[in-house]
Parts: sequence; C-alpha cells; structure tokens
Amino acid sequence: MNYETQMDRLFPPDLLRRMEALTLLARQINRGQQRAERRSSQRGSSVEFADYRQFSEGDDWRHIDWNAYARWRQLALKLYVEEEDLFVHLLLDTSRSMAWGDPVKYDYARQLAAGLGLIALSNLDRAAVVPLAGPDPIGWRPARGKHRFVQMLRYLAELPVAEEPLPMTDAINRWLTFQPRRGLVIWLTDFWGSDLKDAFRALDRVRYSKHEVAAIQIVDEGEVTPEDPGEFELEEMENGSLKKVILDAAAFKQYQEKLNEYQESVRQYCVRWSIPLLQLTTSVDPAEALTRALRKGGFAR
Repeated sequence: MNYETQMDRLFPPDLLRRMEALTLLARQINRGQQRAERRSSQRGSSVEFADYRQFSEGDDWRHIDWNAYARWRQLALKLYVEEEDLFVHLLLDTSRSMAWGDPVKYDYARQLAAGLGLIALSNLDRAAVVPLAGPDPIGWRPARGKHRFVQMLRYLAELPVAEEPLPMTDAINRWLTFQPRRGLVIWLTDFWGSDLKDAFRALDRVRYSKHEVAAIQIVDEGEVTPEDPGEFELEEMENGSLKKVILDAAAFKQYQEKLNEYQESVRQYCVRWSIPLLQLTTSVDPAEALTRALRKGGFAR
C-alpha cells in the first residue's frame, strides 16, 4: 500500500472533520482552567505580577519598578508568574499484539493519537508521538502549532508495528532515558505485555517520573468474545510462537473469567493512582471515543 493510500485509509476526510470539531469541545471544557493549571514556580516575564525582590548586580535594569523606588528608596525588581507550555506525550503501543483485529487495533490507536494530537496542537500545547517499541526510541519530537498537524499525520501513517518484541517496562525505561519534559502522558495500548504485571510496572515507571498519566486501553471484540468452540492454532502475537488449543465451553468460561479479572485489575490500579482510564473496543467510533475522553478529563487540557 502506497503512502497516499495509507493516509486516506487511516485518516479519511470525514474523520478529520469530526476531529476538528472536537477542538472546539476541548476549548469549551477547559475554558477558564487551562492556563491556571500550568503556572510555573519560576519567575518570568508574563503579564501577571507575582512579587518584588531587591535589585542586585547583573539584573536587567529594565525590570526596575521606579514607583517602588519612589516609595521605598530602594531599587526593586518586579517578578511575574511564568506560564509554561503543556507537553503532551502520546505513547503509542507499537507491539505486535496491536496488529490484530477488525479494524486493526494499531490503526484505531493511530486515529485516536491523531485526534489527541490535533487537540493539543490547536491549544498551542507541545505534542509528541512516541512509539514504544521498534528501532525509533524518540519518535515525532514535541511540536507546537496546528500547522504541524499534517506532519504528525504523515508520521503516524508511516509508523510500522515493531518487528521484535519488547516488554512494556523496557520500552518505557528506554523513553525515559531521553529525559522528556515533564507533562501529560497519554498511553494508547491494549495492555498486553510480556506478562500480566508488565503494564503495571510500566505505569509505575511513568508515575515515578512525575508525569501526569492517562491511559486508553484498546481491545478488539474478538478478544472479548472468542470464536465458537473447536480446535484452533493460536499465535502469540508478541513473540510469534504457535500453540494448538481446544476451546470448549469450560475453556471459554475460564478465558472470560481471566479476562474480566485482568480488566478489573487495570481499572482498580488506575482508580488507586487517580489515572484517567478509557477502556474501548474498536467498534466505538474514534471521534466518539475522543469525545468520551475529553468529558472524562485528563486526556486533553
């Protein structure tokens, strides 16, 4: 499939129009809150006065408050609250388990990442896309401004699923070695790692790094409701190994119980650590899923 065909398939004009409308919803939800939540403890040159401090050698004389000097007979500098850009890091699970389903989970995740990226860029935040597996550990570097959106779409359209397996914890550690600016991390993943604790260890690492965290779990309907009973050859998507199994009523019930138990453990973990979580099947329209994410909070600010 050539590049233009891939772009049209992943990001059809109708989907992009509905995502554009979401930027207005994001502004309505966050109006009056956005800047107040991003004030830095540093002192800069914005318009909101914070405090005075005594003038000392090497300071910029242009910041002297001469009215204060007239009152106190001392040279004093005005200090202001500095407002910082919000860094939105879109962590995209590019492991092989994402390359499954109808529609493919990975394609669905890329559509969600595009919508979240558009909202961030439209809000003049700095958005980045980070593939959490594969040879590119850095990804699409943080950018600002809506004019960068087409570049983001091209990057997402060309980004392949990783060929080699990599535990989620290792992928997160690899990203953190580059010391990304602290901000909002949105992880788009199916939460299928090297073992049932892998995703939780990875989330721990993000939390310990002092980022805000939100998660979107993407599953296919076939994972929720498996095939009818019978004999199957199953492929382990993360490492490519094959295994023959017989799926009968008892095995189906056991699978459902294990799946429900794991899904509940994901929910409980996120509740415990106040992590916004959206659990989706790919049957949900991407624009509708993003609307839920905005209303839930924590995903786009």
